[in-house]
Amino acid sequence: MPRYNADVHLTRLELANFRSYLELNISLRTGLTIAYGANGAGKSNLLEAAYLLAIGKSYRASIERELVRWDAAATGSYAIIAGHVIREDAEIELRVGLDCAGGINTVAKRIRVNGVAKRAADMVGALGAVLFTAEDIDLVFGSPQARRRYLDIMLAQLGGQYVHALQRYQRVLTQRNALLRAIREGRAGDDELAYWDASLCAEGAVVLGERYDTMQRLAPLAIEAFDRLEATDKLGVTYAATVPFDARPTRESFAAALERVRGSERAAGMTLIGPHRDDLKITMNGVEMAKHASRGQARLAALGLRVAEARLIEERRGDPPVVLLDDVLSELDDRRRGLVLEEAVRNHQTIVTTAELGQVPTRFLEGAHRLRVQEGSVAYETA
Repeated sequence: MPRYNADVHLTRLELANFRSYLELNISLRTGLTIAYGANGAGKSNLLEAAYLLAIGKSYRASIERELVRWDAAATGSYAIIAGHVIREDAEIELRVGLDCAGGINTVAKRIRVNGVAKRAADMVGALGAVLFTAEDIDLVFGSPQARRRYLDIMLAQLGGQYVHALQRYQRVLTQRNALLRAIREGRAGDDELAYWDASLCAEGAVVLGERYDTMQRLAPLAIEAFDRLEATDKLGVTYAATVPFDARPTRESFAAALERVRGSERAAGMTLIGPHRDDLKITMNGVEMAKHASRGQARLAALGLRVAEARLIEERRGDPPVVLLDDVLSELDDRRRGLVLEEAVRNHQTIVTTAELGQVPTRFLEGAHRLRVQEGSVAYETA
């Protein structure tokens, strides 16, 4: 088993007025932790809070108001999600505040890292984390947007220029689409596109290049993980780019592709190619999984992608991520539960939620930390 720096983990989680938690302050331990309790007790809320500290936003809420307890939001109060991370002999405090003082439907988000105000994008990467959920089946059956989001969150945690390039690309895309609509309606001329084309190609080539390079390593890791989970079928994962390129994406290849679709874009009033239109092509035995796979097969493919994500983050960052498994054991047989947990516990810190302890194979339950979750309260108990 790999040896890791024992000082890299999430040591504490503090919540106030977050979801079902009025107040919570709990230490988190290394190794395997099993958070168990009845459905609706707040197990998923714990993992949501931990993952929010890693990626800067909720993976479940469509609006941040949903994260604040109703009574707190109604009285103009606030929610706090905070965590302490030990990394390279230093402690990092991550804090996200959601202030409802402006009204029940208005939330002001404030982020601090070690007490210093930051943007959400600047917090990403302080804590590496991978989240497995029952909804991961959408990586196979869901929209291309779900698969792009999977890539974007993973790449954001890998550091580098990706997050800021993606943000710049999205801003340019918004402006370019507005201009294309104006051209279609006769309110602007084609000559105004030159600046936005150049900017789109510059930022888009960075985003596309980062995604492509990452997929060169991610795909073999996902295939390897799927082989361990489902030995009889063969997974395929490729990046389906809307901008053709040779060896690697460039500004020039992006610009040439834009020129080819210029007439169609004018007619549509929107940008028709680029990272915002790309997808992951996921196949099994050479056939597209979304059209032919069973739910069981799709779930195993999604698990393979998550395992690959964890391994890639470990490779790139130098430390394994915190692994969060939210009710993924219930739909697996005993053998695959064991295989998934074997992958998970390779990491220094793993938190698993379940409604039934019997779903955790005995060899993992023995020696694991147990968190009893009930009605907004959480406490350790002995085995």
